[in-house]
Amino acid sequence: MNCTQPDEAGDFIIAVDPAPHSLGHQFAVHAATETGWMGGDSAIAIELAGHERLWLFSDTMLAGGRWVHNCIVVEDLARRGLRTVLGGTPSEPEALVPPLNSVGPDGLSRWLWAGHGIAIDDPAIPAAQHRAWVFFQEYRATAPDAVKGEWDFAWVRTILVELSLPDLRVLSRTPVNDETGVQWGAAVHRDGDQLLVYGVADEGEHKHLLLASTSATQPGRRWRYWTVDGWSPRPGEATRLLTGVSNEISVVPLPGPESGWLLVTSDTRREFGTWPIVAYRADSPGGPWSGPHMLLAPPENAGTRYAYNPTLLRLADDSFLLAYNVNSTYADVMADRSIYRPRFWRVRISARPPVET
Repeated sequence: MNCTQPDEAGDFIIAVDPAPHSLGHQFAVHAATETGWMGGDSAIAIELAGHERLWLFSDTMLAGGRWVHNCIVVEDLARRGLRTVLGGTPSEPEALVPPLNSVGPDGLSRWLWAGHGIAIDDPAIPAAQHRAWVFFQEYRATAPDAVKGEWDFAWVRTILVELSLPDLRVLSRTPVNDETGVQWGAAVHRDGDQLLVYGVADEGEHKHLLLASTSATQPGRRWRYWTVDGWSPRPGEATRLLTGVSNEISVVPLPGPESGWLLVTSDTRREFGTWPIVAYRADSPGGPWSGPHMLLAPPENAGTRYAYNPTLLRLADDSFLLAYNVNSTYADVMADRSIYRPRFWRVRISARPPVET
């Protein structure tokens, strides 16, 4: 596969490598050991200051047919190795980050699915203060576990979780109670001392993008919200920036000085199961966003299988790593466990040369 799609405004060129990235093979090898992670969705990366990268997963399949609602896979960049970090015990594994209460006041189960996050682990900071801050989404079942179907769940709230580094202990859980109904942490980006936090107002078929900011080192403090007039401390003034995004996206600066910002998402305006991965561009992190421009039509979108929730990780210069999830019916996944694993592609994004006249 080779997909090269110039931005119609002439600002940049996107090119996807013809073959998948080797990280997919590394995850397949890791799954074959049957010692931890066998498959999962989300696949959200957090870069650490050393030679490691954290991959955050939501629902995760483990060896022996076990499932947990979240975990972290640590990638050793120097040795090209992976290891799974879970909660519980080796004989009784559990989610790494459980909810504050596993059963809600309605008597139905609750759990946390991973969102985006950042690491605060600069070598100048004392090691005891190194942290990962991750946004999780708390969900509840809408039916008792004994009869619950695959889609019987509803969003409750966003939880900001503080994890120690490098041992990934849960230090704190802070609910984001701003009454906006927004799932914050769909994407994050550190911009100096500021943390840009993108959220999604999920109305089912219509998903809307919003933007807030907070402290990069203490992200639970002093939130501001992007409005039609700029930043405001009042949550009710947050404005919708874009419609048709997925629940997990990426927003990153484009390579080169003053090249603007790139947003990568599934195009959820299309019929479910056919979503292409598209890109939008803006001069500022709050938009306005131009697009969508085709990035990749996932080949997995066929039959009962579907691709969703793409993310983009900067590798070097104009090179990025695109990851996205693939899923199907529960029966299909259990019959072929390779379905429920992320796909990876290297993407090159470069400024388009000016047209000579």
